[in-house]
Amino acid sequence: MSGQTSPSPVESYHQTLCSGLATTHPQLSGLKQDVDGLGDRVQALDKKIDQNHAQIIELLTHFVGPRPGAD
Repeated sequence: MSGQTSPSPVESYHQTLCSGLATTHPQLSGLKQDVDGLGDRVQALDKKIDQNHAQIIELLTHFVGPRPGAD
């Protein structure tokens, strides 16, 4: 015998958990960066939608005329 004892089930579980967390952490960091980047894209799309909405209103007003009572 080498004098070493096998790890207890709790120690084995702890080692497995720590290994899994070490593997998962970089992946989660990458996902966070992707999600942060999506926020900028959503804001840009929101601005584009607002611009398109204003253009649609302008065109409808030009072709149909202003809404009655709209001042």
